[in-house]
Amino acid sequence: MGSQEVIWVTGAEGFLGGAVSEHLREAGWKVVGTDAELSVSDPERLERFAGEVMPAAVVNCAGIRRDATTLSTRIKAYEVNALGARNVAVAANAVGALMVQVSSDDVYAAVVPEPVNEFDNPHPTTPYGKSKRAGEMMVRNTTDDHLIVRSSWLYRADSGRFKDILDAAREGRTYAARTDQVASPTSVDFYCKFLEKALEKRLTGTFHVANTGSTSRYGFAAKILELAGYDPSAVLVAEEDPRTAEHLVLESLLLEMSGVDIPAWDDELARYMATL
Repeated sequence: MGSQEVIWVTGAEGFLGGAVSEHLREAGWKVVGTDAELSVSDPERLERFAGEVMPAAVVNCAGIRRDATTLSTRIKAYEVNALGARNVAVAANAVGALMVQVSSDDVYAAVVPEPVNEFDNPHPTTPYGKSKRAGEMMVRNTTDDHLIVRSSWLYRADSGRFKDILDAAREGRTYAARTDQVASPTSVDFYCKFLEKALEKRLTGTFHVANTGSTSRYGFAAKILELAGYDPSAVLVAEEDPRTAEHLVLESLLLEMSGVDIPAWDDELARYMATL
């Protein structure tokens, strides 16, 4: 797959879609981004659009977010995260494009004592996780030419929790962070670099893309503040709640088996923040 070919990114104005689009453009790819104006719930329009732009790959970043998915909103989550993924896969398949499905560590249970790799069977326990798992299965059942990418705690400095933490410090406010939610923070840079190489090689299969090691949300926030020159103890308020405790560490086993150098989460965070 050459960089002059078109890459179609759905959900291109979202947290991850925006980062993916920007990274691929900077790397020299022709990126066509769509968002709410082309719903993944509209299969006929998706297929027409695919026929017009003839992408070499479609990166499906469209989705209902975890924090917007509850029992009462799960129907919408399934419509977008599951049926929407299938619709995008059908459109990709119709023009011979590689289907890249953005997935999540939420396809596993919230608490797993050992790191989970690509060979461990998913067992989602939340409405969001179940909808993302259904999306994976529908993509697999629609096209063999697919790449499913799971990650955890993706961060970028200009959005999400990362921005909220630094905003709180700058404004002299406190920030509540959980000590009982543990995972592998992963930079969007690391994620996008993997995606770029995967597109070049037209990689297929299911991959975990996460930095190594793990920390709590409190530990992650403390490291961000420390690297930014703030005193974490002056900003952070520790919180915990046994009802929503999480411990899920993704192991990027296939990347390790391929000889990819995967940085530790804190080393990658330091590198990332040094570029800001």
